[in-house]
Amino acid sequence: MLKKSQNDLLDVLSASLEDPSKPLPEKESRYLLRLKDAYTWWLQHPLYNDARIRDYLMASYQIGRSQAYSDIAIIKALFGSVGKADKEFQRFRANKILEMATAAALAGNTEKAKSLQKIADSIVKVNRLDEPESENLPWDEIVPKDYSLTVNPEVIGIKPEPGAEQKAKALLAQYLKDIDPDGAEVSE
Repeated sequence: MLKKSQNDLLDVLSASLEDPSKPLPEKESRYLLRLKDAYTWWLQHPLYNDARIRDYLMASYQIGRSQAYSDIAIIKALFGSVGKADKEFQRFRANKILEMATAAALAGNTEKAKSLQKIADSIVKVNRLDEPESENLPWDEIVPKDYSLTVNPEVIGIKPEPGAEQKAKALLAQYLKDIDPDGAEVSE
């Protein structure tokens, strides 16, 4: 999920891509060239994951990890995800082969239809086309659970030792007196 500042930048960059006659400021122009370079590199290595793209951006442009991930998010929003494009192409291939299998079956060539069906099934299995797409989780909206500290052992199912609290207070008072011989008060 893109932040507001990223959305603003994305709007500027996509407007520039739609109408190249509109000049971009130099900073945004250099940034767009960096994004295009990274996307071109990604197209040359379509099986690479985000971590490899991040490493490429960090090594090539001396940027930090968070900036590289921000760049990847904008690349995916601006140009599309290479992995998704490949998956769509594999779906297209499997569908075309299934159409050929259907035509062969209708023509009475069951042997060819079975072979084509096996090929289509293999494409689906190898490319994991039958698995559901992973959804983009709204990581910025996840709120950690609020935990509160307690000294009560009953919270985890242990019976408290009788008089443990008084022993702890006495030991604390003794240690505080050793530190401050004038006598320190123990606060609860």
